[in-house]
Amino acid sequence: MSAKGYVISGTTGIDQRIEQGVSFGHIQRNSINHQITGRAAHNAPIDTATASESVVCQPATKKLAEELFNKWNMALQTGSAKNVAALYAEDAILLPTVSNLPRTTPAEIEDYFNHFLEKKPYGIIKQRNIKQGCNKLTDAGVYDFEVTSNGKKEIVPARYTFVYEYRNNVWKIIHHHSSMMPEVK
Repeated sequence: MSAKGYVISGTTGIDQRIEQGVSFGHIQRNSINHQITGRAAHNAPIDTATASESVVCQPATKKLAEELFNKWNMALQTGSAKNVAALYAEDAILLPTVSNLPRTTPAEIEDYFNHFLEKKPYGIIKQRNIKQGCNKLTDAGVYDFEVTSNGKKEIVPARYTFVYEYRNNVWKIIHHHSSMMPEVK
């Protein structure tokens, strides 16, 4: 620290000098000596394991959202809950269409699909909204589910959100919410 300012470090790309009198966070920096504690006191990164990490962002496009949904939909067609559950990350959360229980483990997600697949579901996107990020993609909208119940095909209108994250060279579902439309026309 110099008499003119404070050195702030901890993350690659934002190491900089802060002049006195400039607000940083909730502390007003002025001529009073503020003690810095924790990892920052030792010039250690506060939000990454090392300050020399770099991230390469995978393209997150509408076409990718379509491909990921189709992959999930085709996994449903296999009739194997294990195949469907494999598309979800280890720490994913599923807020399913026909269950009140949030599914937060791979075993719970697989259990849900064991029962849901009995209805032979097939999803058809009616409207989608894509939000793109670095190694993250959100696909939210409206879909119809064609299901078979008591030998009869039925259409169930629902809304959905899939959040995908690129991890270990593969896109995984980290959050999936699906709920039936409250008002069916």
